[in-house]
Amino acid sequence: MKKTLIVVLVALVGFGTQHANAQLDFGVVAGMNVSKADFKHPTHYLRSENRCGWFVGPKVEFSVPVVGIGADASVLFSQRNINIDNGAGEKNNKLNTIEIPINIRYQFGFSSLAAAYIATGPQFGFNVGSGKFKEITDAEYKVKNSILTWNVGAGVKLLKHIEAGVTYNIALSKFAKYTGTQESSLKSNSFQIHVGYFF
Repeated sequence: MKKTLIVVLVALVGFGTQHANAQLDFGVVAGMNVSKADFKHPTHYLRSENRCGWFVGPKVEFSVPVVGIGADASVLFSQRNINIDNGAGEKNNKLNTIEIPINIRYQFGFSSLAAAYIATGPQFGFNVGSGKFKEITDAEYKVKNSILTWNVGAGVKLLKHIEAGVTYNIALSKFAKYTGTQESSLKSNSFQIHVGYFF
C-alpha cells in the first residue's frame, strides 16, 4: 500500500517537472458513502438496503492549468455499513478499509474563482477490519484482503482551496464470500459525496 502511494507521488512530481505551469496541491478530504451489497446466491433470499458510512484522508492533486488535464490520488480510511436481510431478520456489519483512488481528471474554469472537473480511475481497497462478518443466522462471510473498484466522478473547486464532489464507486471484484451448503458471494457499489481543503 505504501509502495503504491510512493509510486503515484513520484510519477506526479516527475510529470510535473516537465511542465513549467504545472502545479501540485496537497490537502485533506472527508465525506460520506452510501453502500449497497449485491449478492450472488442460488436461492436469492439475501438482500441489502442502502447504508451510510464515511471516509477521510490526505489527497494530492496534480494539474496543468492551461491544458486542464491532471491527476489525483488519496489515501483514505473508509468505513462502510453493510446491512444483510435474509428474510428472518437483519444484521448490520461494518467494513473498514484503506482506500487508494487514483484518478485522471479534466478541469475547466468558469472564472478565476471557480472551476469544474470530471475524473475517473481505479481504486484499490485493503481490508483493515475484521476478516469476516455475519448475517442474522450467524453464517460467516470471509472478507477479501484487497478489493478493486472503479470511480467515476465530478465536482467543483472554489478559490483554488475548497473542493466538493460526487463519485460513483463501481465494484470490479467480490469483497466477501461464503461457502457452506450453498455458495454465496457479494459485491458492493457506493455513491460518495466529499468535501476537501487544499493548502
